[in-house]
Amino acid sequence: MRIGFLGKGGSGKTTLSASFIQYLAEQQFVLAIDADVNVHLANILTPDQTYIHPIGSMFGEVTEYLKGNRTDIRTMVATTPPSLQSNFIYANKDDEFIQRFGTFPRDNVALLTIGTYDSADIGHTCYHGKLNTLETIYHHLLDSTSDYVIADATAGIDNLGTSLFFSYDLNVFVVEPTLKSIQVYLDFKKIADSRDIHTVVIVNKCEQADEQFVQKYIDKKHIIGYIPRSVHIRSMEQGSPEAFMDFVEEQKAVFASLQEYISSNITKYWEVYYRTLLHTHKQNSIEWWNDYYKESIDTQCDNNFTYAKVLTK
Repeated sequence: MRIGFLGKGGSGKTTLSASFIQYLAEQQFVLAIDADVNVHLANILTPDQTYIHPIGSMFGEVTEYLKGNRTDIRTMVATTPPSLQSNFIYANKDDEFIQRFGTFPRDNVALLTIGTYDSADIGHTCYHGKLNTLETIYHHLLDSTSDYVIADATAGIDNLGTSLFFSYDLNVFVVEPTLKSIQVYLDFKKIADSRDIHTVVIVNKCEQADEQFVQKYIDKKHIIGYIPRSVHIRSMEQGSPEAFMDFVEEQKAVFASLQEYISSNITKYWEVYYRTLLHTHKQNSIEWWNDYYKESIDTQCDNNFTYAKVLTK
């Protein structure tokens, strides 16, 4: 299952996504994805920075791998649907793609880091260009309902500007008990509801009196739990790695509730996913990919492909 943590900048989504990853990793393997321009998920999971291996600028190398034995396309873009001849990614530590492009910061966790801007990007490159790499990874990822793929996504509602908007089975929106933070969530939810994008909320940095305030704007049935301010987070941000583990232990009840919600309410619909991918790819191609590459990008689809055919291999 693919879980994306979203939220206004500073809401704590990175801390909570890292904490949920650690909570799950005590039970099974987790594929973690750092898709935030600030690369803070990697900082929490990998105190030793030698583990960080950004792949956002490796679109060509990534797509060359994912093409597999395809000979039907020349140019691959972020939304190019997979083919029966494509290479696919499986959410396990021995997967060839994960071994090649990932890092392993702690037991039971593999990390794919999209990365941030470097000196060559300044002044002319949008971060969406790096997210193209993540888009094509998701479209070639064959995760099951027993797998966990947890992403720290870009801040705010930026996912809606790419095919990442439908790439997660569940969006976990981290909300602070402030009008600004709540409004970011409401803006996202308005669009998400129109597209049947499943979204729940964790309220962070919350005092008891804040719960009633938040529920004036957010139906409590959408709220997984409330996390108060924690001395462990302050200690963690002051450089104590032990405090991170203390925080995970402290908030296990909320993470258990989220895990239970996922197992009880989230189902993968591969046919719907593929239809949405095809529509998005063809629409984007007609609007600008075709002109940009001077070829019919919208036709680069394997008419015999379904996810069901490759999932049963």
